Amino acid sequence: MNWQALPITMVPLAGIETDEALQPRTRDVVAARDRHRLDEASELHIARMRDDLAAFPSKEAEPLLVAEVGGRQLLVDGHHRKEAYRQARRSVAPVRLLRLSMDEAVLVSKLVNCEGVKLPLHPEQAKEAAWQYLAHITERGRRPLPPGQSRRGIAGTFGVSKSTVCRMIEMLPKVKLGDFGEEALDPGTGWPRWRQCRGNAWRDVLDDVSQDDRDRVKASRLAEKMAAMLDKAGSKVARMAVVMLVAERKDEAADLLMQYLDAESVCDPHSDF
Repeated sequence: MNWQALPITMVPLAGIETDEALQPRTRDVVAARDRHRLDEASELHIARMRDDLAAFPSKEAEPLLVAEVGGRQLLVDGHHRKEAYRQARRSVAPVRLLRLSMDEAVLVSKLVNCEGVKLPLHPEQAKEAAWQYLAHITERGRRPLPPGQSRRGIAGTFGVSKSTVCRMIEMLPKVKLGDFGEEALDPGTGWPRWRQCRGNAWRDVLDDVSQDDRDRVKASRLAEKMAAMLDKAGSKVARMAVVMLVAERKDEAADLLMQYLDAESVCDPHSDF
């Protein structure tokens, strides 16, 4: 679909709705220790556009892509731009409008957000978008790739490796939807997320632990805060702090922190340890 060829119209921002199903930049597929970095990158990206729009009142950003679905105007692409317009106190924005079904809008959102001119997706978000796209075009693994689609082409579109695409295609027919709870499903497609299907190569420890939803939310928020603090402190200071904690507490949580830092120091060429 050549959405770049669609006519541009000025549309009131107040009438454009956002929907979780059309947002491929979900934080849930990213490791907790990386989420604060994504938030910071998003805030900086928005601030730069906001300042530009505020400084040059006649200037416009790249048009938003909006789907007209059942009488609603749903934002498909341009979440950062829409927020920048709002912060710049603009009431209208340039829009390319498509009339789509919700299923079509979800598919377009997976594709258009992988264009290189935008704030890049986190690698895990790109993989998730590719996985959901493959599930759609193969009818969840029941059909081969349609004519005109190739593993290499899909890998290039989403910025993932060809081997990852091959692995996804192999995995699709093995997925049993009934094995997954609602929290593991993409809100737009209803299909399990890639991180839930790909085995233990990138699984959350918490995924194996049965606990109350409120505890999971608290644990996720705490993990983000801890990761941000450790990242800001640097390897040397963070390790010293955890060593003190281990010496004082002698509990499982402190041991897990030490294991985390040990793993990080192996991967971090700038580590002091």
